[in-house]
Amino acid sequence: MSSKKRAFPIPWSILIYGSLLLVLIVVSFTYRIYINQHPRMTYQETLKPITENPEPEKTVEVGLLIDNLYIFEAEKKMFDADGWIWLKWPPQLQQKMIKKGMTPQDLFVFFNQVDDWDSMLTPSSEQPLKMSDGRYYQKFRFSGHFYVNKLDFRTYPFHAIKLPIVLELLSDKLMGPGNTLDIRLDESHSGLGAYIDLSGYFTKGFDFKRYYHESAHSMSEPGSNDGPKQVPQARMEIAYQKAPVMTVLKIILPLITVMTLTLFSPSISSAGWDVRLSIPPTSILTLIFLQQTYQTWLPELPYLTFLDTLYNVCYFTNLSLFGLFLWGTNEHNKASEAEKPSVTAKVDRIDRYFQIGLTLIIVIMATLNWFVLSHQTI
Repeated sequence: MSSKKRAFPIPWSILIYGSLLLVLIVVSFTYRIYINQHPRMTYQETLKPITENPEPEKTVEVGLLIDNLYIFEAEKKMFDADGWIWLKWPPQLQQKMIKKGMTPQDLFVFFNQVDDWDSMLTPSSEQPLKMSDGRYYQKFRFSGHFYVNKLDFRTYPFHAIKLPIVLELLSDKLMGPGNTLDIRLDESHSGLGAYIDLSGYFTKGFDFKRYYHESAHSMSEPGSNDGPKQVPQARMEIAYQKAPVMTVLKIILPLITVMTLTLFSPSISSAGWDVRLSIPPTSILTLIFLQQTYQTWLPELPYLTFLDTLYNVCYFTNLSLFGLFLWGTNEHNKASEAEKPSVTAKVDRIDRYFQIGLTLIIVIMATLNWFVLSHQTI
């Protein structure tokens, strides 16, 4: 039989292998879209920005300075912070505090503070200071552990995070059930100190805003009318951006290096079948090691990150090349000596198509994942 007329049938095992890979990709991609379009039912806190002007006679002005922020643990969603907080309040509230035996420390609480057994809140003076405008002033030094309710790693390793310190006013003891204090921010004097940088991140700045924290439950308090309870809140959020240089050098560059070697492997002639077949399994083992390494830096997440999707596409690429090389090896070994040149040329040509196609798939999936899936709300 002439080598020019020789057919190149694709074995059933390769067809089944390719079909399973295709089904796996379609199911995974469809499920990923479904999860993004149908968010999980979760209990979310409701924050309403305060826009109205407060009533001076029942307004507490709050200032916050964060001197030191450290020990950020993403897997525990916690960080430590030290700094200063100060309050200013009118004489009407001071008279009520004296009448009820309250101190300025009874006016507020750090809402997201946890593990308060070794936390500190120390007043700078024994008694509040009276200001020239008639209001009273008290400053406190604080130190403690704080919880981060929302950490978004969907665009990891190019993500940004916000670490909040949240103060809420306690109105009930002073004002009585159903009455709330008003809150105002001392924005001009609030801010950040010199020791708030985190390793591996750039400090972008902060937001200092006031909200009503609306509780979903009234807890059957008298005067609540079983409606949602609104608590005035001062919220400072420090924004950080993952440092791009370290991200590229430590996370992206090893992945690019491994996949570059993998995508060049079809350039090896099919006559070198023993070398070709060993490349995809070696690449997969390396990818597993790299993925497990960066996942130790993250908490367990209910969604895939941008980098997770890239690794999944890389796994698919290696499995596809392994199936391609397996087919090419079988074709080469079954061919007679006279047919080997034409078989080698045929397999090498198909290898080039796969090489170009898989490279395009990686680029397209990475782009689609970044601009569509990674930025959707979960």
